[in-house]
Amino acid sequence: MFTPLSQRQAHLIEKMDATNADSEQLEQTYADFYTLNRWVSQWNRVYTKYVRPHAIEIQKQGKIFQVLDVGCGGGDIAFFLFQWLKKDGISAHITGIDIDNRAIVWAKANRSVQPETALVNKNKPTGLFFECISTTELAHRGHKVDLVMNNHVLHHIPSTEITPFLTECAELGTKVICNDIERSSLAYSLFSLCLFPLRFRSSFIYQDGRTSLKKSFRENELDTLSSEGWKVERLFPFRLLLIYEGEHGHA
Repeated sequence: MFTPLSQRQAHLIEKMDATNADSEQLEQTYADFYTLNRWVSQWNRVYTKYVRPHAIEIQKQGKIFQVLDVGCGGGDIAFFLFQWLKKDGISAHITGIDIDNRAIVWAKANRSVQPETALVNKNKPTGLFFECISTTELAHRGHKVDLVMNNHVLHHIPSTEITPFLTECAELGTKVICNDIERSSLAYSLFSLCLFPLRFRSSFIYQDGRTSLKKSFRENELDTLSSEGWKVERLFPFRLLLIYEGEHGHA
């Protein structure tokens, strides 16, 4: 089963994004992200190389490490990150945002972590929180965090809107990490032939995963869409990181 993916099929729409998506399948999709992203997203490696050193520098300044997870979906990546930071003794305030309130409702019910310490650092509690809001609205508020991250978000955004989105992310965070799939015929074939239809038969994972691979970028395409200050790095296997680094720390 070899499917040539030389051209990005940006017009495709994933089933979970449909306003009339079956609610049970959608909720199961959010739940299944917990397993799927542990297998494929490589955030544990991204955390070790890029996130933890940045968080340690912020902690040395006597501040809580503030993170914004954009397009958080079911909140699994934000949850993983909070647990890793906690294990490393780093106090964090992580907010997952999504413009789809269905995701936020599910994440609040299943992934929230209640504040564990007294209010510190300008009354900012540590914990994991979720909010239905856009990067545009937060940028207009002058919101600022230490890290903006997103997972499998870029390929959902129309090409003409990616540069404005990245600009907003850079306004919001002193460091930005976008982690997405790299479009590959081999990746598509492997995903199609493996046991995903059996493991995730009650959710949209298998169908939407194949669609995502058709919509995702290659390294040169992301490099063309991004502006000065951004760099593209490949992460084995079949991953692309788009990274921005501004000044360290925040007010």
